[in-house]
Amino acid sequence: MKQLVLYPLFVLLSFTSMGQGLNLSQLLKLQGMGKQEVALFLQEKGWVAKSDVEPSDAKMGKAVWAFNPEGEGADAWCILYYNGASPNRILYNTQGGPVFDKIRKHVKQREMAVLEEGEQIEGLDFVDAYTDYADSQFVARLYDYKQINYYGIKIFTKEDYHKAKETAKL
Repeated sequence: MKQLVLYPLFVLLSFTSMGQGLNLSQLLKLQGMGKQEVALFLQEKGWVAKSDVEPSDAKMGKAVWAFNPEGEGADAWCILYYNGASPNRILYNTQGGPVFDKIRKHVKQREMAVLEEGEQIEGLDFVDAYTDYADSQFVARLYDYKQINYYGIKIFTKEDYHKAKETAKL
């Protein structure tokens, strides 16, 4: 009888974690989508829209989704930076483990070269270290946050990354 009770719970937890676990291929596709397409894709996977700040002349717009939000926190966050004048950027933050290990593995499988590594980013006290990887199309910035077992990846087009670096808006 215990097995019958535990099995549905295990299946439910498995499906819940599957929705949160975005992979590198999905993130690369999301970076190229419009805001409504990203919203639809994430909502179909159980993500919840949390906020949307329209772009201004000085800043990109910022649409935020959370997976399994609880109070001010969530199991994972997906943030789309957008405007009409430049390519979108996508940031995915999640707790470590298999999901982020797979992302790191796929970055290496794409043979993305290391562009830059650092330990601190001015104005971002919560970042412990970062590494920028590039291929011919994209740059993936992998973050290790000071919060234990919490990681992120931000996807840029290669051209947009270089523009953002010049203007100190990475």
